[in-house]
Amino acid sequence: MNTADLRTVTTVARLGNFTAAAQELFLAQSTVSRQVCRVERELGTLLFVRLPDGVRLSAAGRSFVPVAAGILADLDHAQAALRA
Repeated sequence: MNTADLRTVTTVARLGNFTAAAQELFLAQSTVSRQVCRVERELGTLLFVRLPDGVRLSAAGRSFVPVAAGILADLDHAQAALRA
């Protein structure tokens, strides 16, 4: 799992849709799907419940996404501090 995977997961969670996340991230929808599946495989659990009109967070996703978002925020702050 890498920061790109974490950004993808948090974007899908925020938008509730793989296609919308792909558009926002300038990625192919298949790339978004692969990244989410890779994270889910690594964690050994599903983060999203797939629905006909999008996705919603599973119980594991509701636990994981805030942590992932915090990691990304910390990374963004660290990069900003180095630029300053």
